[in-house]
Amino acid sequence: MALDDEGENATPAAAVEPLSEADYQRIPALLEFITDRPYQYESHVEYIGLLHRGFLAHQQAGSEGPYPFLEDLRKGRQEMLERFPLKESMWLEWIADESSIARSAEEVMVVMELCARAVEEENASVALWRTYAQFLEVQYSETRKKRRTGFANQAEEVIRDLFTMELVMETYKLGAQATMHVISGSNLIWDRYRDLLMKDLEADPSSAKLEYIRSLYQARLQVPHATISDTFSAFSSFTTRYNNANYESIMVSTNKIYAAALEKYSQREMFELRLKRERDNIAEEWNIWEEYLKWETSQPNKKLDHEMACTLYERCLLRFGDQARVWEAYVFFVLEKVNTSSRTISVLTRATRHCPWSGTLWAQYIIALEKGAQPFDVVSDVKHRATKTGMLDLGGLEEVLKVNIAWCGFLKRRAFEQDASEDDFDMAEMGISEAVTETGKEDPEYRLQRIHINFCTLANKLQGARSIWTELAGPQANSYEFWLRYYQWELTHGEKETAGDVLKQALRVKTIDWPEKILETYRNHVEDYGNVQDVEWATIRYRKLSMDIQERRAREAQEAAAYQQVQYQEQQQQQEQEADAAQPEEEARGTLKRRRSILEADDAQQSKKPKPEVFIKDMPLAPALPSAASVAKRDRENTTVIVKNLPAGYPEVKVRQFFRECGTINSINIITEKDGRSATATVEFDTKEDVLAAQTKDGKSVEGRAIEVQIGTGSTLYVTNFPPSADEAYIRDLFKGIGEIVDVRFPSLKYNTHRRFCYVQFVSSEQAQKATELNGKQLGEKETLVAKISAPNQKVSRSGAVHEGRELFIRNIDFKANEKDLEELFTRYGKVEKVRMPQGPRKGSHKGFGFVSYGTREQADEAVALNGFLLKGRPLDVTIASANPGKHRPGNAVESSTRGSTPCSEANGDHNMDTPSPAAAAAAASGPGSPPPSFDDIKKKTLGIMNVADTVNDFKIRELFEKFGPLRKVTLRPDHQGAIVEYNSVADAGKATLALDGSELAGRRISIGSLPDLMKQKPEVKKTKGFAPAAKKEADGNSGSGKPAFFAAPTSVIRGVPPARGQKRRGGLGFSGSIARPKAPDGKSEGGGGDTEMGDGGDPGKPAKSNADFKAMFLRK
Repeated sequence: MALDDEGENATPAAAVEPLSEADYQRIPALLEFITDRPYQYESHVEYIGLLHRGFLAHQQAGSEGPYPFLEDLRKGRQEMLERFPLKESMWLEWIADESSIARSAEEVMVVMELCARAVEEENASVALWRTYAQFLEVQYSETRKKRRTGFANQAEEVIRDLFTMELVMETYKLGAQATMHVISGSNLIWDRYRDLLMKDLEADPSSAKLEYIRSLYQARLQVPHATISDTFSAFSSFTTRYNNANYESIMVSTNKIYAAALEKYSQREMFELRLKRERDNIAEEWNIWEEYLKWETSQPNKKLDHEMACTLYERCLLRFGDQARVWEAYVFFVLEKVNTSSRTISVLTRATRHCPWSGTLWAQYIIALEKGAQPFDVVSDVKHRATKTGMLDLGGLEEVLKVNIAWCGFLKRRAFEQDASEDDFDMAEMGISEAVTETGKEDPEYRLQRIHINFCTLANKLQGARSIWTELAGPQANSYEFWLRYYQWELTHGEKETAGDVLKQALRVKTIDWPEKILETYRNHVEDYGNVQDVEWATIRYRKLSMDIQERRAREAQEAAAYQQVQYQEQQQQQEQEADAAQPEEEARGTLKRRRSILEADDAQQSKKPKPEVFIKDMPLAPALPSAASVAKRDRENTTVIVKNLPAGYPEVKVRQFFRECGTINSINIITEKDGRSATATVEFDTKEDVLAAQTKDGKSVEGRAIEVQIGTGSTLYVTNFPPSADEAYIRDLFKGIGEIVDVRFPSLKYNTHRRFCYVQFVSSEQAQKATELNGKQLGEKETLVAKISAPNQKVSRSGAVHEGRELFIRNIDFKANEKDLEELFTRYGKVEKVRMPQGPRKGSHKGFGFVSYGTREQADEAVALNGFLLKGRPLDVTIASANPGKHRPGNAVESSTRGSTPCSEANGDHNMDTPSPAAAAAAASGPGSPPPSFDDIKKKTLGIMNVADTVNDFKIRELFEKFGPLRKVTLRPDHQGAIVEYNSVADAGKATLALDGSELAGRRISIGSLPDLMKQKPEVKKTKGFAPAAKKEADGNSGSGKPAFFAAPTSVIRGVPPARGQKRRGGLGFSGSIARPKAPDGKSEGGGGDTEMGDGGDPGKPAKSNADFKAMFLRK
């Protein structure tokens, strides 16, 4: 029987690239690596992939002789199959390879066994079942022809007896049953099976065969599938031909079945079409599967089809068999909806083979075997298979603990069964003890120890159980749940007095997470079981501890409010920084024009009525500090020119000389081009007029080169939301390959230590514009880069979860709870965007409060309903987070302690580097039951770091100093050019001092001393202006005069006297009044130094450039 020619219109296979020399060298290296590390999955795949590619190239080339690496390929596949399951595509490749070279009876048998193993491993695969059945059908057809070469007579007879039509039909039948509920594709097997049955019916008609085919149609039409309409039409033709007399009655009853199945298919058709369309897009396909499975398994019980849901899981696993969460969902669906022991064990057997790193699957496997009453040897073998390969360790400690918990629970229950022997008891005791020794001590929830305690209690070994409780009292001292468990155990199995002593011991722990619960339990215990002395002592103790707890909770409330305030300030600062990026230039020009008009109007008013000046005579006056309203912001973006085609190595001093007559130069940066023959410079001027003057130099000759002068507007990038550890080298590497970077400028942290942004200047606006393509790039789990063209005057409205009312503030969180617990709880009211829980004084702890952000304000409003919800035994306090919590809540003032209570956070608020109060910090540092450190101890472990640039953030300092020991606090002090670093131990502080004193940080040599040494340092004074033109300096009259640059407004003015001559009237809201200056001998007012900023209009005393000035610059040679 010949196969149908289904590949007639198929496109020919693409040519395979032969193995290169590098591939031949790679193959033995991979083999050696796999031999040493047999559980490296990707290495197995790469090794087999190279050998398979070589095999295909050998086949296509028509090379004589067998493939030289054939045995290596076979062995590699066998070894991988022993350790890992193969994907559907790998099975198909293997079968195709072996089929193409099968030339003997033995080789044909190998292919048959391979097909049988493949469908056993992946029973829901249409492709594998079809390949298997077609292979058998081809062999059946070949054995009915003339004798084949390579087959001995006896072997050919064996093959002919083996490959019968009955075997072919049975294989198609099994394949049709296994893939019955595969909506798309199952028809490829069922239709062929039906066709073979019809041929057999036509060749040898019988009523039994006729009835079987009719029932086959009836069963098929009850199952939704992609070609159900064709199946119904075929059944109609079949009925017309073989039972036309009863056609109407048969088709009416069948139509009801067909309509129900067609409706089911219609509900799923869109999912099937989407899966078919997105098969090449793995990410989109995964999303569709997730959505499809969620819809299928969430049907009401009356509509839920268990077999269709299970088949859908199987189909998904053919594509994503290495995803443990799909297997886990499948297992728990079977447990909940199907719950047959054999089905559960079958799924878990395959699941643990596909995902041996999932402790959840292994643990459930052990439980299923125990429930199915499997022998001890079977359960023991599964446990040891889970742990012996080391794959379980890849999932982390929690996955190992899950397996050990299931195993120890099995041993404990088995030891106390009615028919248990002494060997069972001894084996359980030994197994539980080993598990506790191996992993139990690393479990913060001491689950294995609790099983051990339960085992000892059931065995009446109370002293052994008590010793375990005593041993746990150290690491679990801060957990109120531990002390309550310990107390209840002693109350049940020990003396009442001993149980009370447990509570007393708990109350002596200063850092316990819920002292109120312990205190209340102790009071109830004394009232129930104590004598009069106990009651009196407990009353005194209760009052004192209640006051201590109230003080502690007040401190925690202040810390929470302080943290929330810092969060608000960080968001406000972030928005202000982004707002510096784009007020349109037209608006800036309009503001400048209005400012000039106001100044001109004031000057005209002064000239109308000269009036006498009134000063406090002979009083030494300091220079006035200009207000933010009266001084224009430094505008590098619009006062910079880019000078190209300078000679390579051209010195900065000559650039200054070349442009000195154009105006005040604030800064110059020169870089050499990649070719090494020319250089490019950026020159920042003081005013836009200076830039216009500098443009007249365009085309001028410098050492025989015609230079090009362009305005630098649009060449600077505003960059933020990068990792806190980023420095100039990181930023340069980030934009590497985009263009030439002239300068990277980080902001000063002198007035705000939480700023995290920088400016990146390129040699052209085109390069800067190209660099904005990185805007939105994901740099880590939490940082999404912002890279925009800098436009400092643009303002943007404030946004974010807090300002939009989408963020919740949660207090009184149990210290056992984590971010995942909060996310799972609050997901009830919508998708949670972010969960933040400030880190506590110890690693892995938190401060008892947190924040949850939603996508919409409505979701946050609904989630407030969780206020009072008991999470792990503690009622939550849930409110909408306030944008400025410290200002409007009565009794919620934010106080900073002498040791620093403001948490130092990253932009996302995930890091706290300061502890809230001296008492709490000291208790946390010294441990439970120990006295707080003295002031001398604190001084010894506190370092003053000096000569730190004000652009260095606390993260970089922590990163540098944390190498020598855990830090308790890092505080930036840019007002003293330094920082304060406090270690947990004096020894670590000493090691850091020896190692880091004199080391370099951000281009500076830091020095390490005491806190008083740091406080003596003065703040850094930066020179923000460069060189003024010579003509201007002469006009300023500053050479050797020794006088102040200009006078401040007098500290005392005679009241009731009109404004003096030369003084403006007092400015209204938004305007600044003029400052009167005494006349110099030459008739000009004194002052007006070169460093005085007066907005965009330039310096006082510096006349605006006229048309004649510009004309002279153009004509100057």
